[in-house]
Amino acid sequence: MILSILSQKKYTKMNKNRVVTYADLVRDLSALGVQSGDILNVKVSLSSIGMIDGGAQTLINALVNCVGNEGTVITDSFVTCYPLPLSKANATVIIDSKSPSYAGALANAMIMDERSIRSDHPIQKFAAIGKYAHELMHRHTPNSYAYDVLRNLIDIGGKNLKIGSDEKVYGFGTTHVAIGSLNQRQRRRRMGVMYKDKSGQNKLFELNWSSIGCGVNKFIPKYQEAGAIISQGYVGYAPAKITDMKITYDVEIETLKKNPAYHLCESPLCASCRLSWEFSDNTFFQYIQNNGHRLSLSLIVEAMRIQTVYKYPF
Repeated sequence: MILSILSQKKYTKMNKNRVVTYADLVRDLSALGVQSGDILNVKVSLSSIGMIDGGAQTLINALVNCVGNEGTVITDSFVTCYPLPLSKANATVIIDSKSPSYAGALANAMIMDERSIRSDHPIQKFAAIGKYAHELMHRHTPNSYAYDVLRNLIDIGGKNLKIGSDEKVYGFGTTHVAIGSLNQRQRRRRMGVMYKDKSGQNKLFELNWSSIGCGVNKFIPKYQEAGAIISQGYVGYAPAKITDMKITYDVEIETLKKNPAYHLCESPLCASCRLSWEFSDNTFFQYIQNNGHRLSLSLIVEAMRIQTVYKYPF
């Protein structure tokens, strides 16, 4: 279901000072194709929607209404981790189920919603409301891969709901699962947090996964070709799309098996993409030689850190 030209005009001509209401969100989500029983991995630029009456909580209520009792709404609610060894101040920050997230207003509203369950992973926490919330969240433990929640969503017919432009809401989430499935290794700074384990003891958890490259949006045309994009439209003033998580994942796996570096960006100045991955195409000296006078001191220092200080986390 592709958004009609008429619907696009309706939104581009509306007064953008108009408050977006709960009824507006329910109408727009339903028109986009959100329906009863959907299992949604939600990624949102809340500001792109417009001024929402009631803020992030109103969007949560609209999503829960649309998926109904048989559906589930999931969003990431990741927490800040700190350089290791932990400073005295950072060692006193003990992560628990109510720890605030850096992931924005929607994540923090989900954390505080009495209906939600938050996963037990110490850093890459998710929060969920609905039929599968308990099962999905309590399977995500300190022993799990950071993005196992999304891996499990793929297996039970989950969909990605992205609200916001591709530039503001980066990627679709399943790329992290593909990179983990293929054991792609990336040099990263040692980072971690303190958390309480099941026995109530404070314990150190160290980041132990790779990130994604800066060129992840290059997959979008491939998703389109494969039929992964179920529908496109608007929620409030924000462009929105629903994608099939199984198809986006399959596209990523197929592509990355042929070209492991596909998710890297093309910028010669990007030290992360040029240097940090096992298959990156530069050494430190090649990076300096290739970029010469274009390099700032901060880029040179970051390149040196990647090559000499950063470690593969697994």
